[in-house]
Amino acid sequence: MVGSNQQIKRFYRYEQKKRLLAILLLMTFSFVALICRLIYIEVITGNELSVKALDQWWRDVPITAKRGDIYDRNGVLLAGANTAYTLYIRPSEVKNKQTTAQVLSEVLDLTYASLIKKLESRQSEIKIKSGMDKDEMLKTLQSRAEGIYFSQTVKRVYPYADFMAQTLGFVNADVHGQTGLESKYDVYLSGVDGYILTETDLVGRRIENGITRYLDGTPGHNAHLTIDYNIQKSIEDAVKEAYITHSAKSVSCIMMDVETGEILGMAQAPSFDLNNVPRSDPIALLANSKCTWASDTFEPGSTFKILTAAIGLDSGAITTKSTVTCPGYHVVDGQKIKCWRTRGHGTQSFSEAVANSCNVMFMNIASKTGISTLYDYFDRLGLDEKTGIDIVGEASGILISKDSVKNVDLARIGFGQSIAITPIELLVASAIVVNGGTQVRPYILDYFADDSGKTVLKNYPITKTGIISSTTSKIMREVLENVVVNGGGKNAAVSGYRIGGKTGTAQKYENGAIARGKYISTFIGFAPADAPKYICLIVVDEPVGAYYGSIVAAPYVGKIFSEVLPHVGIASAFESSKTELIMPSVVGLGIEEVTYIFELLGIYIEVYGEGNTVTKQSPIAGTKISSNSLVAFELDL
Repeated sequence: MVGSNQQIKRFYRYEQKKRLLAILLLMTFSFVALICRLIYIEVITGNELSVKALDQWWRDVPITAKRGDIYDRNGVLLAGANTAYTLYIRPSEVKNKQTTAQVLSEVLDLTYASLIKKLESRQSEIKIKSGMDKDEMLKTLQSRAEGIYFSQTVKRVYPYADFMAQTLGFVNADVHGQTGLESKYDVYLSGVDGYILTETDLVGRRIENGITRYLDGTPGHNAHLTIDYNIQKSIEDAVKEAYITHSAKSVSCIMMDVETGEILGMAQAPSFDLNNVPRSDPIALLANSKCTWASDTFEPGSTFKILTAAIGLDSGAITTKSTVTCPGYHVVDGQKIKCWRTRGHGTQSFSEAVANSCNVMFMNIASKTGISTLYDYFDRLGLDEKTGIDIVGEASGILISKDSVKNVDLARIGFGQSIAITPIELLVASAIVVNGGTQVRPYILDYFADDSGKTVLKNYPITKTGIISSTTSKIMREVLENVVVNGGGKNAAVSGYRIGGKTGTAQKYENGAIARGKYISTFIGFAPADAPKYICLIVVDEPVGAYYGSIVAAPYVGKIFSEVLPHVGIASAFESSKTELIMPSVVGLGIEEVTYIFELLGIYIEVYGEGNTVTKQSPIAGTKISSNSLVAFELDL
């Protein structure tokens, strides 16, 4: 019995030890778990929880950072910022909601119903109105409204309204860029917002005698562009004039430094006032906000002949002594492809064919160059890729796959059909042809500087030499100057200056077929012709009436150069003799008689159609012209 009791005692002590061990293990595990939880809270989620706690203890009112200004290359302000105010209200602090709603509806021209709905909300604070000026803010502050407070914000201001509208772009209600350079460089222009922090109780009410803290923001950087205000003004005026005069669907123009790629000016029409952005029609706003010279592709037509000619010369497919006989068409694989002058140009030298913009010559050049070589040069000229210009939404050219190009495609590509590129691609590629063979990257931003004037971001020219030879480039400069002196570019001539260039008139396509009566008229010019510094392209989309690039586009590039060249300090080198004439009415006369009359006057003519009688003339009778102008006639069929 004694042994049995001892066994029971030993068993009981063993069980106690087991229970004690289990309790100790449980306590140890609980303690370790608690330590781990504390580490997790303090170390891993400590910052996050602190932020949440601060968010509950404080109410923050943002102080929008001053948005950086945008200047032209000479310090002309293109986009600035004024102080504005945003009105907030704390429903919990409004004792008489009906009175406050009524007062605010009268002062701010808001509906009573919308205000009372906001005041009855359970939110701790609600935004009522943004973009208020100082007078409106003071008027609201002096009213009987309860629970209101203001934050300081920024309102974007564009001193010249629709000036560079698509390029500059605009901002949204929170002063963040939505389009153009405002969007592209928003991170630099925006800065860092500041805050006013106010202690609040559990339900978000301001604590009496609580602490208020001010956290300063950092202003945005100021952008300095490559744009020259005076050049931009000349381009804007020319674009608007072309848009109105020719009742065009749209007009765009861009000028670039051929040596550096700096964009000196660009404009589009139609445009809109950046201070009053028409947001009611988003589709129309989107269409008018695009920089079409970078985002839209088109068949360049005869302006593309600049590239075909340069490729033919540089590859050795042709020489300056090459000739062609143009009967008004060229047959390729049994298909008859017309020259723009269906009466034909006869036998011409290379330079004459370029001056006459003879399609037959350029079909021959493309054929002799061959698909492989031609596409190799397209790649070198950058026609199948973006130029890299610092603007939102740039597109790249559209080329038929090399393996799919047929002989008829090759012939049409030679004179600017069956290929689509952007205006900026055409401009950059043409700059290569005339600047000695160097490819440049176009850019608009010169540099960003902080408020102290210190540069924080700088753009530098990016160039690639040897795209074509300097010899080819020299020949092309001379040939294209001849186009302005003796050919279809005569209307771009500027008295006292050497100008080179090329006209273009391209048909438009809709649903895969030629759109009857719809054309794109272009002219690309450069100056001075012997040592180019500036290159300019204008695109007139769907002009009404006359549609020839020589009549519709060339005069405006000439007008721009006549203002820009003296502005940049290039002196007139010579005086050209001009005799002013009044354009007579020749409608109904035979083309041989008309040709004889205008050749005696020294006036270059372009003839469209296959008939013998003039049915249309451009310019119209009574228009002032000069003795070295260009005029165009359409003939009956």
